[in-house]
Amino acid sequence: MQGLLGLLIYLIYIAIVWVAINVVYLILRRVAGDRVFSVELYYRVLFVVKRERALEPGVCKCRALPYIFIALYTVALAFSVFTLARMLYAGLLVGAREAVVLMPGLNVGGEDLLYFVVAVGVGVVTHEYLHAKLALSSGIPIKSYGFILALIFPGAFVEIDEGVFEKARRHLKLAVLSAGVVANFALALLSTLIIGLLTEPVGFLVVNVVPESPAHRAGLQPGDVVYEINGLEATLATLRELVSRAEAVEIKLLVYRPRVGYILVEVSKNLGERALGVVVFSAPSRSLVNTGLYDHLPVGLYVMLVKATMWLYIVNYSLTFINSLPLFVTDGAKILKYVAGDRVSKTTSYITLAALVVALMFGAKI
Repeated sequence: MQGLLGLLIYLIYIAIVWVAINVVYLILRRVAGDRVFSVELYYRVLFVVKRERALEPGVCKCRALPYIFIALYTVALAFSVFTLARMLYAGLLVGAREAVVLMPGLNVGGEDLLYFVVAVGVGVVTHEYLHAKLALSSGIPIKSYGFILALIFPGAFVEIDEGVFEKARRHLKLAVLSAGVVANFALALLSTLIIGLLTEPVGFLVVNVVPESPAHRAGLQPGDVVYEINGLEATLATLRELVSRAEAVEIKLLVYRPRVGYILVEVSKNLGERALGVVVFSAPSRSLVNTGLYDHLPVGLYVMLVKATMWLYIVNYSLTFINSLPLFVTDGAKILKYVAGDRVSKTTSYITLAALVVALMFGAKI
């Protein structure tokens, strides 16, 4: 029932955005006139703002730059091939479904949908920007560029001068095609680093406390960080095992409370109670706590930063995975075409597509 309600809210949101897009399109059509940008609405759902302006190329002072991007793309490709192989191994040999297919409205809803949409916008715009940057530094002009909004999903595009691109040296073409994948790969790595700096793998943050619950009676507060349970490292598995017991249980928690410090909280779970009564989230890192930065960071802001960074990682990791592999229209397929020829690129794309379909069927879940 809750899933259906979430889907209904998502569809209502889509309808509101659709109406807004059509209204904005009618307004911008009048404003644009004969100016340098054009506004189009395809099939009443694909909103495109395009600027017809040539960007002249410059001169790249670093001759090694194209080779650096090609090398970084190779690393990203190896990472993606490993991921695909792991999905196949988990699905076919182990019988585990480790990957999750993201479906907005089904398993991505609420505020997570907002983080997802923003992360997609950041990933796609950065992808196209670096394509353009490498093209210009490689002596290839940009004919036009613009932004896209497909219902709620933002995007961007860059139109390079194909004639000049085809005449460019092969390593420059490979660098330009590699740039977008490298951009997403770099964002995924940066997001991983930020998550590591913000969060702690052990422990959990108390975001909310249910009134009249064991946690409420013990005095737990939003913002408390639980690091130990009965003298052991705090994990959700340990917590669930204790609170799921039917009998009465005494639980001792080592808690860090902002502006107070480390305290010991004793929670008494009465006979028949099956929940501690807390909403939890990833614990802040020890460095945030020990330096005192966490004391001045509101719980809501911390949760927002971590969620935004996590979605930035998930989206850019996914974009790197799909776009680096040779799959007909991806950058990976185009790169393979210039390296090994069109026939090899198409054959490899068929093989990769078949492997991906099998991996999703047996190694992924929604």
